[in-house]
Amino acid sequence: MHVVLVDDHQLIWNGTRRLLEEMHRETGGVAGTLQFQAVLDVEAACALPCSDVDLVLLDYHLPGLSGLPALQRMQQRFEGASVCMLSAESGSDHIRAVLEAGASGFIPKSYSEADMSMALRLVLRQRVYVPAEFVFSEDVVRGHEADEVGSEDLANFLRIDLSTRQREVLALALQGLPNKSIARRLDIAEGTVKVHLSMVYRALGVKNRVSALCRVLQAGATHALG
Repeated sequence: MHVVLVDDHQLIWNGTRRLLEEMHRETGGVAGTLQFQAVLDVEAACALPCSDVDLVLLDYHLPGLSGLPALQRMQQRFEGASVCMLSAESGSDHIRAVLEAGASGFIPKSYSEADMSMALRLVLRQRVYVPAEFVFSEDVVRGHEADEVGSEDLANFLRIDLSTRQREVLALALQGLPNKSIARRLDIAEGTVKVHLSMVYRALGVKNRVSALCRVLQAGATHALG
């Protein structure tokens, strides 16, 4: 397991390393040897080898390149890795912008060590971590459209009614992969990815992947995507 932390507060480095080491011990080293690297900014991160990185933890506020442009740069540099944003801000608009930009998760810096550990475990299992307060916030939860799949039926819909390819595309989209990366991973055209997502979003009654992710999480249906 190879983790890169990009944060200009070196006190965060030691705490994050300790937390990852504890998680690694608890799993008995199933994920292989833990390799942890911490750097102060995006420029330093881009100087690191990128071939075997599993997870990038990126602070939102950094010297130099920061915020969503920094996220985009890290996604380009560490294409095969999950890139998860850390931030002291946790407003709904802020979280939505980060997730819509394709982050593999959003972890508030105000989290306790236990909550941080839970979030990191989820991201390391190739899932997207979203704070529960965002998933169930008033501006995210909407009324159901007449033709959309109800929450109680959502897991069955994902498992039975979607084609295998649609399930694969949706699962990768909800991991934060951009359409181009999904197309490359599945060896299909990017246009085909867009068509699959459009059809699934319509059935879910949503317009984008962030709302789709929230619907799946609200219904507790992530297991249906494999």
